[in-house]
Amino acid sequence: MKYRKLVENAGRPEGFWGKLMIRSMNRGHSELTDWALSYMEIKSGFRVLDVGCGGGRTVSKLCDRVGSGKVYGIDYSPLCVKKSTKLNHKNVLCGKAEIRQASVSELPFEGESFDLITAVETYYFWPDKLHDLMELYRVLKRGGKVLLVFEMLKTSEDPDRWKAVEERLHIEAVSCAEIREMLLRAGYQNIRTHTKSGTSWLCATAEKE
Repeated sequence: MKYRKLVENAGRPEGFWGKLMIRSMNRGHSELTDWALSYMEIKSGFRVLDVGCGGGRTVSKLCDRVGSGKVYGIDYSPLCVKKSTKLNHKNVLCGKAEIRQASVSELPFEGESFDLITAVETYYFWPDKLHDLMELYRVLKRGGKVLLVFEMLKTSEDPDRWKAVEERLHIEAVSCAEIREMLLRAGYQNIRTHTKSGTSWLCATAEKE
């Protein structure tokens, strides 16, 4: 019962179980995020957007790296916006971070606004993945990069590994080939995928030329 309630709040956390899920995500995704960020060069002055910011831990990590830059986080869950703002309250107060309620399908930013866009464990829930990747492309600067991070890698050796989670949440795990194809169709260049030995972790990086 507890597991079911937690899992049901993975996409759009709300209420008591949503609070527990946010706490779980902040803890559970921290090492995964650190590993994925190791593939990114983040310079002082960068403007960064974290899509599906959840409880705000990734926003906090990014704030530590951007120096004089600024980090924006968006989430379509009001509870996540509240929790992320609370976790990052010092950076929000000094103008280094800003958290907004918004959808990846209609980002409230002008074109070519960001040097880097991150999305940790959220791509599964996007309503129109090709359109949404193109929306990220729109707000990315020329030469800017996107980083997509996944805990559930689908492989030909074990294609049903995530079947129970997929059926319960009505989502699909992704393979390296699938995410490369989607990024290419959305217009990105210099697409790379990385996996970590001994885990099912995957991250994909791509650039707007």
